[in-house]
Amino acid sequence: MSTTKNNDDIIKFAIEQKLCEMSFYEFFKRSWHIVEPAVPLSTNWHHKYLCNLLQEEAERIIEGKPKKKDIIVNVPFRSTKSLIVTVLFPVWCWVRDPKLRFITASYSADLSIEHATKSRDVIQSDWYKERWGDIFHIKKDQNLKARYENNYMGMRRATSVGGTITGQGADFLIIDDPVSPKNAASEVERENANEWYRTTFYSRLNNPLTGVRIIIMQRIHENDLSGYLVGGINTRLKYKHICIPAELSDDVKPASLREYYDEDDLFWTDRFSRDILQDYKEALGTYGYAGQLMQTPTPLNSGLIKGNWFKIDEHAKNISGVTVNFIIDPAYTENQKNDPSALLAYVYVDNKWQIINCVNVHKDFPDLIRFIPQWVQLNGYTNRSRIYVEPKASGKSIVQTLKRETGLNVREDKPPTKDKVARVQDISASLESERVSLLKGDWNEEFIQQCVKFPSARHDDMVDCLVMAVNREIWSNTGKIVYFS
Repeated sequence: MSTTKNNDDIIKFAIEQKLCEMSFYEFFKRSWHIVEPAVPLSTNWHHKYLCNLLQEEAERIIEGKPKKKDIIVNVPFRSTKSLIVTVLFPVWCWVRDPKLRFITASYSADLSIEHATKSRDVIQSDWYKERWGDIFHIKKDQNLKARYENNYMGMRRATSVGGTITGQGADFLIIDDPVSPKNAASEVERENANEWYRTTFYSRLNNPLTGVRIIIMQRIHENDLSGYLVGGINTRLKYKHICIPAELSDDVKPASLREYYDEDDLFWTDRFSRDILQDYKEALGTYGYAGQLMQTPTPLNSGLIKGNWFKIDEHAKNISGVTVNFIIDPAYTENQKNDPSALLAYVYVDNKWQIINCVNVHKDFPDLIRFIPQWVQLNGYTNRSRIYVEPKASGKSIVQTLKRETGLNVREDKPPTKDKVARVQDISASLESERVSLLKGDWNEEFIQQCVKFPSARHDDMVDCLVMAVNREIWSNTGKIVYFS
């Protein structure tokens, strides 16, 4: 009888071991008791989703396949993100390939070291050693709190955002909360984190073609690292952006994840019930809740412009014989820390506006002069079109140069006599009545984000163009000057 029992145990052990090796999600569930011995495991759909996402990246790197995109994950605090991504994932990877190398960073060295220590605790646990203790061992002469290696040259390095990692390289670069929520309001802290990522951390991949950067964080500010990366037209295309707010919203990414929210539109009822979320709303305030829980660090539908005012059109309106007009809001410089230039194309049909396209570009004067004719031609310019340029900064020079060198029908718009907020308020009725729609395109998200975050957004050039387009047609068709003197 005991033999049968022993055989059953052996079989059960072997099955569990194989399941853990083949599935990071299974490894996560079965190793939970080591990292959280006093907390019962409560799983949610996002755990499996994140585990599978990470496993795909690990298997791709092991096989030497090229990377498609780096990864940004925005998810509420207390969602087990650190345990999955920063603690357990490197440990599981060494089961599959002990040669893999990791550099992980958090907003403080203490927190980053704590994550690395928990990883090592799992490796040194009886549970782990019984199953995979013969695969590798941590080298005694390379076993420090912030850095340790195994006998296959696999490495785990923990640092703080802003820390020195010169000479270090890895297959996985992981940032777990680059800025503390308590420092969210500090522009210096945010800018330092963004700059460190760009100038130091970004270049630490051993092989940029296969290695992957993973940023997992709760949102704390419009211009935090996530906002910095996905907010720029040149950077957001390089990242797979996963956004999991506590409540169902239009910001869920990818959209396919919406189906996992429960009937009460909640992401994880066991952890974030309605009552608990209400407590967080009261404790964090509207702004804090919008960022840390909803992953959109702007109070939802509380600004001058609401996101749900913009309908997305799948197809262009029947604009046969209707003129496409253009708005240009020029920047002062091409410096990307300053405002970009914005270009907007629209049609006005039946007292409604359809925005065909809108972009932000950082270009110096000669490049902008070359860019404008190309862009307007691609977006429907005809000999009946008009291009209106705001007469600020280089606006007057742009008008003169384009007239002289291209023959485009370009002219100065009338100078505004009200401030930006007042001008937006003047057109809000047209927006709220859903008379402005957007032609579906990659630019929609950036445009809407600028609108809903106005006037606190880092850039508002697209909003300026929108105001000019709406006011231009109201003024032209009614003779009523809305914000012009």
